[in-house]
Amino acid sequence: MENNKIIKGLFIFIVIVLTVVLRVLYIDCDFWYDEACSWFSAIQEFPVGIMKNLMTLDMQHTPLYFFLLHFWIKIFGDGEIAIRSLSVIFGILTVPVVYAAASKITNKTNSVIACLISAVSPLLVFFSAEARMYPMAVFLVMLSLNYLIDFEQKNDKKSLIKLIFVNLLIPYTLVGGILYNIALAVCYGVYLFRKNKDILKLYLKGVLAELILLVPYFVLISYYAKMRLEFVIRHEGGFFFTHIVDVIRNFFGIELVDNIYWPSVYPYTMNLEFTLLVVVPCVYFVYGLVHGCKNSEGFLKTLYYTFFVSLVLSVIFAMLHVNVFTVRYILYLLPPMIILGIIGLSKRISLNHLKAFAVFYILGSIICGVHYTNVSKDLKTIAYKAVRIEADKNGLNAEDLVILPFGADAPYYFRQKGSPRVLPFDFHKQARNPKNNNFYDVEQQKNPDKDRVIYDSIFSDKGFSDNHYEYFQTNVIDAVKPGRYVLIGLYGTDAQQLVTLEELRKSVTSLQDIKDQRVKILLQKYLYDIRAYLDNSFDFLGNYTQDNYTYLLFQKR
Repeated sequence: MENNKIIKGLFIFIVIVLTVVLRVLYIDCDFWYDEACSWFSAIQEFPVGIMKNLMTLDMQHTPLYFFLLHFWIKIFGDGEIAIRSLSVIFGILTVPVVYAAASKITNKTNSVIACLISAVSPLLVFFSAEARMYPMAVFLVMLSLNYLIDFEQKNDKKSLIKLIFVNLLIPYTLVGGILYNIALAVCYGVYLFRKNKDILKLYLKGVLAELILLVPYFVLISYYAKMRLEFVIRHEGGFFFTHIVDVIRNFFGIELVDNIYWPSVYPYTMNLEFTLLVVVPCVYFVYGLVHGCKNSEGFLKTLYYTFFVSLVLSVIFAMLHVNVFTVRYILYLLPPMIILGIIGLSKRISLNHLKAFAVFYILGSIICGVHYTNVSKDLKTIAYKAVRIEADKNGLNAEDLVILPFGADAPYYFRQKGSPRVLPFDFHKQARNPKNNNFYDVEQQKNPDKDRVIYDSIFSDKGFSDNHYEYFQTNVIDAVKPGRYVLIGLYGTDAQQLVTLEELRKSVTSLQDIKDQRVKILLQKYLYDIRAYLDNSFDFLGNYTQDNYTYLLFQKR
């Protein structure tokens, strides 16, 4: 008995150390753009200011995480570590819930292995230190799974109330979390219909209450959908089979890709390292999930169906260009899939084989997780803070302006007193709002044919709109004193859209050209107008590229 207590205490200690240490390694680095957006939304007035920001600039997220972060910042401040610590807490709390849920549907060994793998999973570790809603959504889905199991085993109202309450929070935290709710209601509802219709009636009452309380959610996403129909920029990108491969690779691989924020379409280099760290663990987990689903019965089989259906729904919506199929948007599926994958493997391979795979995965994840911290820190710095670094190098201060066609709506690194000013010239956020008076004229807003609006602006003898010119004149031309500077920072491939008006006009031969390349053409016009406005009052001092940005420096005459 005493030995069992020692072993149990040692296990708990190891899990705590692995869970905390690995996540803390990622907490102290620069914000990237999305994390700065979290800060900007959260610092607005609660709740009206936050909702206004989401409904005019963001137009894709639900507010619960930002509400919580708002008060977190008030208590702990807005430094990178302080803001990220909220996510880290959710990431840490997820691990014991994995063990609690697993222990109710499988044996102790499987529960321990699933818990340990969740503690070191490179993807879960990385996003646990992300100042976004993903770790919170992961925690809530695991809590939902735990209460679902309780309700299945006890059939009591208390467990159902807990389940419905947590399920209610998921879509208000992550807009795409509703796909899990739908999959759960359908799969578990069918299961109860076949097993116990009396319990089904009780469950459906809970689902009905959930739907009623989700009315504000549906109103909000309906508003988003309506606005997106009017977007000049409304294309979410294509969907390819390689995106599914990319999700599997990052879900279960030990080694992550350099940039896991967006689907990768690049071919993988098949070498020994990739085979051992990516192919092998992915094959094990996919095999475990497929075999577990085929050879399970009853409630356990329903769990496999629930998370497979959630995954399929995400694919369908990506094919319809409603969302992008990438790991962060469906991260909440990973911990349950780890549990179900281990259960499936345990039914097919020997216990020693399973333990050997677990040891290999855990040790490999620890090593790769530690190694990836430096890669992550470099990527995040050049993704956003790099502009502030360049502004400092050029001696810019509060009398100067920085124009960011990407990232201007979240000026986290320009918030200090004495920093250069960053105005809301974020092209992607400004152009996507059809009611934006700083970008569109009233006539353009009323015109349903946005492609015609863009076409006419290209072949006119003035800027894109009178409103944009007046806004630029007031806030840039007139606001900068003679001798002071304007620095334009172009992110990534945006610099390739720097073209002359003649080049732009040659590329647009019809409205179909605009339909095919709407974002590219409008960005080219946007950048041309900005430079043309500046040329009237500023001297162009030159341009250069540093890391992931191209910079253009102007001095007021």
